[in-house]
Amino acid sequence: MTTAALPAATGRANPNHGRMRVLCVACGAHALHDGLTDTLYLLLPMWQAQFALSYAAIGILRALYTGAMAGFQVPAAQLAQRGGGARVLAGGTAVAAVAYLLLGTSSSVALLSVALVLGGIGSSTQHPIASNLVATAYGDHARAARSALTTLPGISGRWRCRRSPPA
Repeated sequence: MTTAALPAATGRANPNHGRMRVLCVACGAHALHDGLTDTLYLLLPMWQAQFALSYAAIGILRALYTGAMAGFQVPAAQLAQRGGGARVLAGGTAVAAVAYLLLGTSSSVALLSVALVLGGIGSSTQHPIASNLVATAYGDHARAARSALTTLPGISGRWRCRRSPPA
């Protein structure tokens, strides 16, 4: 989406409103996806106890998620070029949500593994697509500042998940 297309796409004469909307969606997606990703650290010890898993098995489960997330970022970006970034980002978020629902109801390590791969695939959409949407909406106008701003919700989501409870 180009800057000139923003007023037509948003139905408003003010292109700053469309830019701000893109920025808010990118920030929200970043906070949501990074928050979901970081909750895995809370779930790993529970799965270890529930399924009597070794540390190596827990590491493999974590690698399934991160491997799928890393491995599908380029295909997600290519899909976004054909199908529209906002649609792919929304679809990836929906896939991640379904995966987390499956994680909560997993009764076996196999189902847990499938849900983790599915969650990684869904979360793979956030970084390449949200960054591209912000860069496209802002063009050369304050691109670096806006792209940096989208990282703050992710950092905030991680800080909140990793903060230790009061003693």
